[in-house]
Amino acid sequence: MSFLIPKTALTAAPRALLARRSLPQSTPTAAFSRAFHQTQSQRNDRSHLLREFSLKDRVVVVSGGARGVGLTQAEALLEAGAVVHAIDRLPRPPQDSDFARVAERAASELGSRMSYHRVDVRDQAALGEVVGGIAEKEGRIDGLIAAAGIQQETPALEYTAEDADKMLGVNVTGVFMTAQAVAREMIKRKQKGSLVLIGSMSGTVANRGLICP
Repeated sequence: MSFLIPKTALTAAPRALLARRSLPQSTPTAAFSRAFHQTQSQRNDRSHLLREFSLKDRVVVVSGGARGVGLTQAEALLEAGAVVHAIDRLPRPPQDSDFARVAERAASELGSRMSYHRVDVRDQAALGEVVGGIAEKEGRIDGLIAAAGIQQETPALEYTAEDADKMLGVNVTGVFMTAQAVAREMIKRKQKGSLVLIGSMSGTVANRGLICP
């Protein structure tokens, strides 16, 4: 009995071996070097972006934007051309902080800007006032990345009601209130937009030693 083996049945190892054999001898170092430097240079040049991925002049609010995941998301938005308003409950980041570095890069390299607003997402009235002020100043809000979140390393049997209320207030209720505040401004101006709610792997695994106060 004879049968044909489909191409998809080939394993990754033979394919990788064939690929290596088909490359010129000088490829590994030279190609990777060129790719790295091209990528680095493209970070400051948005001309390589597809038009569908451009966020030029879009106004986006990022909660938890002072540091961590929020700041990383904010920088990505800036690289795509967006104007970013970061909100966080921390005091204004100092000049030697990562936030200051990203804000400076936005102005000097990316042709955009990032502003900071201090507000606790658990304070619905203050949150609405800040988001409303952003919309009034910019004339629009096109999107939200809700990345504010806290955690503490405490044995489950030792959590107090105050601990739980504080964490859920920021991580759950605060996310909803932020989305609500931004959505209200979008609806008021009859404009479309996107609301992105960031979750954490800490919801499914225990990140021991990772503290986000």
